[in-house]
Amino acid sequence: MTDVPLTFTRYGRRRPRWGVYAAVGVALVVAAVASVLLARVLLYRHEAMPGVRVWGVDVGGESRKAIERDVGAAVAKRLARPMTVLVGKERITVRPSDLVTVNAHATAAAALRAGQESFGARAQALMSPFGDHHDVEPILQIRRIAATKYLPTLARFGRAPVDAKVRLDGVKPVVTPARAGTTPDGNTFLKAVRDKALAGEHVVRLHFLAAPAKLSTISARVAAAQASAYLSGPIDLRLRGETVGRFEPARLAKLLRLRPAGTRYAVSFDRPALAAAVDPLLARFEQKPVDARFVVDSSGVQIVSSQPGLAADAEANAAAVAEAARSTASRSADLALRTIQPPLTTAKAQALGIRQPIVSYTTQMGASSANRIHNVHLMADYIDGTLIRPGQTFSFNKVVGPRTSARGFLEGQEIIGSLTVPSIGGGVCQTATTLFNDAFEAGFPILARLNHNYYLSHYPLGRDATVSWGGPDLVFRNDLKHGILIKSSYTDSTLTFTFYGTPQGRKVEAQTSPQTDWTNPQTTTAYDPTGQIAGPGQVVTVPGSGERGFDVTVYRIVTQYGIQIRQDSFFSRYVPVGDTRVYGAGTNPPRPYNVIPAAT
Repeated sequence: MTDVPLTFTRYGRRRPRWGVYAAVGVALVVAAVASVLLARVLLYRHEAMPGVRVWGVDVGGESRKAIERDVGAAVAKRLARPMTVLVGKERITVRPSDLVTVNAHATAAAALRAGQESFGARAQALMSPFGDHHDVEPILQIRRIAATKYLPTLARFGRAPVDAKVRLDGVKPVVTPARAGTTPDGNTFLKAVRDKALAGEHVVRLHFLAAPAKLSTISARVAAAQASAYLSGPIDLRLRGETVGRFEPARLAKLLRLRPAGTRYAVSFDRPALAAAVDPLLARFEQKPVDARFVVDSSGVQIVSSQPGLAADAEANAAAVAEAARSTASRSADLALRTIQPPLTTAKAQALGIRQPIVSYTTQMGASSANRIHNVHLMADYIDGTLIRPGQTFSFNKVVGPRTSARGFLEGQEIIGSLTVPSIGGGVCQTATTLFNDAFEAGFPILARLNHNYYLSHYPLGRDATVSWGGPDLVFRNDLKHGILIKSSYTDSTLTFTFYGTPQGRKVEAQTSPQTDWTNPQTTTAYDPTGQIAGPGQVVTVPGSGERGFDVTVYRIVTQYGIQIRQDSFFSRYVPVGDTRVYGAGTNPPRPYNVIPAAT
């Protein structure tokens, strides 16, 4: 049996372990410090860390809005300080704030990020016993709109480029070389202003860039070489194998043009000038076109066909001369003629639908002098053959033109007030009255019409018309779907106008009102500076017919295929024809009075 040693244990109080207690205490302290530190870190999540400065302004602990406010004010103050710009030997002053501004929002964001890259960094910044600093530069940006307005003021310090030029001295091209210019380097200048303002410096230099000419010397020399080739010799001009002329180099030089075209010179012949030079050579080959004509006979309206003409083809001829000028083999240009159509071709004449008479009206000459009859016939000849296309208007004054002795008119008579006085072109109202009644019976819209001053019994009551050059006119419009041809015929006692077209079921009904508002003759006054009736200083009484004045209205209803298309009226007021006291030049006639014009 093995002996087991007996072990005796001593019971009593265990000795304290001081190391353990110390460790626990330290842990508690660290936890407390960490809690405080965490609280401070969390406190500065939306504020700048202590020690953060922007351009010397301490923003530690400030919010974004406070930073934007404080930094914006500080930076604006510094940007307001003038800056000197060195331009060669000159100096100008600029205020940086006019060109640069602070981006307060972006600057505040940068200040808030400073020292807060991570939790550890923020904690270290807060625990640093030395008060670390973080300097943040303000973020400046260029004011583009303001700079765009300012930069042109610097352009005066540059030098404008000079384009190369090429001209002809006789038949020899002469080139003037281009000269480069200089222009301010705006982008570099603006960046320098920004950078200098950041650095707190107040002097900046303006640099320049080369500004090349738009038209270089090379482009001018290329054009000169091309012009020399064009003028290297004469060009023979031919038509249908026949030589019709020759352009010598000196003549070609007068037709050649060297014009800027973008970044080069275009060398070409002046088309209008070339056409003018070629036309005389082709004149004997040219033919004028002939309009289609309307011929009226007993069977109706016949159309005489139009005839095309021949004219120099300016485009083709210019191209042919240019091609011959460029050619190194044959300097001969084949000219061309082109076919030209008249304004009124046969097809256009047929499309007007002028086939038969649709209305005709005749007036009586009455007691007329030979001169008056001559004038009526002459005006009828001016009007004869007039075409009024659909929708077009007819103006008496435009078609007949001025009534002057140079155009064949003789002295007749004109109504002034209640007087009948000598006048070149007398008889014009006979012609206008006849045309008015044609237009009236055709149902056309009457756009302008005026009655005579006093009633003339050989005209239909209320359906007369008076015109004068520079005064009243007779105007009507063709509102039919076809054209109208006006043909005239006359004798010494009658005048007739006939309108030809295509009937369109049109009917005109007219009614004349009773004569109303009768007025008795009274003595009127006229002033005669011409001496035709009353000489200087004289007063002459011209007796009137004694006819009374009155008003009358003519009513018209126009229907087409039974449907009313127009209802209108024509008012006329005729003055009484009493005596007229005519005052000569140098007198003082009582007002109101009419002035007698010169018979020209």
